[in-house]
Amino acid sequence: MKKILAILLASFAITASATETVTIVYSWSAGDQAADYYRALANVANSQQTKYNFVVDYKPGAGGAVAAQYVLNTPNTIQATSSAFYIRPMLYPAESHDLDKYQSLLPICFAPFSVSSAKYKSWSEVPTDQPLTIGISGLGTTTHLTALQIQRKYPNIKIIPFKSTSDAVQATLAGTTDFAVGFVGDSTPYQGPNSMDKHSYILGISGDKVINKTPLLTSQGFSLILSKFGGPAQLIVPASMPTDRFNEYRKILLKAAKDPKVAKTTNEDFCFYNAELTDMAPAKFYQSSRDFWKTMTTGVSVK
Repeated sequence: MKKILAILLASFAITASATETVTIVYSWSAGDQAADYYRALANVANSQQTKYNFVVDYKPGAGGAVAAQYVLNTPNTIQATSSAFYIRPMLYPAESHDLDKYQSLLPICFAPFSVSSAKYKSWSEVPTDQPLTIGISGLGTTTHLTALQIQRKYPNIKIIPFKSTSDAVQATLAGTTDFAVGFVGDSTPYQGPNSMDKHSYILGISGDKVINKTPLLTSQGFSLILSKFGGPAQLIVPASMPTDRFNEYRKILLKAAKDPKVAKTTNEDFCFYNAELTDMAPAKFYQSSRDFWKTMTTGVSVK
């Protein structure tokens, strides 16, 4: 009996040690709407297989470059990021990551960005002759490019970088800044009759799809270029990752991304699920993203 028990315990130890931890490193703060999505993705991936234990960690800073450098130098890690991954190196090449050292693992969905305020309910209330401030999720991000477009219409607006979209929204609620660029879901808890004590009003969103009757920024006199602005939820890994491991990670996470429990989190508050993105060849998505944001950042001054 003792011999059988010893065999069973040894078998259990081998099985337990076979589970390998893989860290999904989110490039901004844990409070962001997008962070909820990646936590759901990891939980479902863990429920569907036992070889890997996916966990989520957070390394905000430098417009996502801190997380990118960490993933490049740390085994068993995957970066969870947005279009800022391509933008940051183009605007701040000396303070960022080398795009040639990475590859796309899985693009998932498309997230528009909102401009919110706790002070102003509409653009008609915004003064044109007073200093204004707008918070973003770091320099060299899509929120930064969006704020630069807002600045073209309101030249007296000052751009204030934070480490995440949720931090930027919280700053407006605290009265530190007048506006914030973030995910729609970052402001949702502060809207409507069931909202928290403080209120956040969404004045407009990027992209070309109206959400909950919130007007598009392009329909309110802002540049048509904002119809193309948004951030894909995506997973990035080093280009040096072995092919067999790359394919295994992708297979597991692609299955998880298509699970209804995960797809439900890509709702209108965060991201429009897009099967075409998940099924697209990762290399094609990576190159097309680099090309697109190179075009969008050409001639942009961040001084």
